[in-house]
Amino acid sequence: MTRLAEAALYVARSCGLFALARSLTADRLRILCYHGVALDDEFDFQPMLFMRAATFADRLDRLLRTGHLVLPLGEALDRLRQGTLPRAAVVITIDDGWFGTLREMAPALARRGLPATLYLATYYVEKQTQVFNVAAAYALWRSKSKTLDLSDVDPGLEGRFDLSDPARRSLALDALRSWADGLDSANERQALLERLYGVLGLDLERVRRQRMFTFMSSGEAATLPSQGMELQLHTHRHRFPGRDPAALADEIESNRASLSRVATGPFRHLCYPSGEYDRGAFPQLAALGIVSATTTLPGMNDSGTPPLELRRFLDSETCSTIRFEAEVSGFLELVRGALGRNRVAR
Repeated sequence: MTRLAEAALYVARSCGLFALARSLTADRLRILCYHGVALDDEFDFQPMLFMRAATFADRLDRLLRTGHLVLPLGEALDRLRQGTLPRAAVVITIDDGWFGTLREMAPALARRGLPATLYLATYYVEKQTQVFNVAAAYALWRSKSKTLDLSDVDPGLEGRFDLSDPARRSLALDALRSWADGLDSANERQALLERLYGVLGLDLERVRRQRMFTFMSSGEAATLPSQGMELQLHTHRHRFPGRDPAALADEIESNRASLSRVATGPFRHLCYPSGEYDRGAFPQLAALGIVSATTTLPGMNDSGTPPLELRRFLDSETCSTIRFEAEVSGFLELVRGALGRNRVAR
């Protein structure tokens, strides 16, 4: 968002338009989406994925100061359908299951008595290794080396890349990711990651000590429901093979089975990994017992919003405070509606 656009938002707020928008959109459900909290400098590395703990805490305080009632996901959806939703109600959702969610987000929510839903992808919960794609991307970004010869990482790889060029860095990551996807186990991917960090002169042990780019453990996840955070489905391997019924069923059922070992269900709410979904899979999702699914489509939800295509506002470290307030108040929702940008092709 440009400085001029943000200046316009400040003017709109001072003129009372945010308060008016909150009233005009009072019957719509706001669903907020978060990912991880930085344990070190991840908010500089991927600010759309990791935010500062202080930013997250400030968001919660702003919700409370502006009088938004935060509801559990299931209750909010039931009341939306029944027409009994409180004015300007909010649901807080968190994706993935990063360790920072356990260490920073859960206590911040509990201190304020706020419920939330964690959509937990369980493969890395069970493996307890760094998430390869994210940890490798961090290494390429963090390295002081100007170039990388991939053959130094693994003899099966080739290509020399200028790491100061984001486009070339992205190509190097694509090659590493493709190679890692062909390996047989998480341990082999960790060995590849160790070689990458070694070639780039980085300390992977520091990353491991701080538990950067790892998910919480099963035992840690089991402590969250008592703090007011329910666990729900995000697929097991964080992928949505919507056009492969057998693979999709395996993702959902494996995720559900893993969750059932750490929490009490029912596990009926799904978040599409990376926001990717296929409407053709909706009947299968219903048959698998899924009653709601959240997307990354922007906007609010009313009684006519398809329950398997719920909209969310994706908050992040890149989002300014004034834009956050404009989204939650409903002001930007009304602007998008006036411009015809809330419509989704059916």
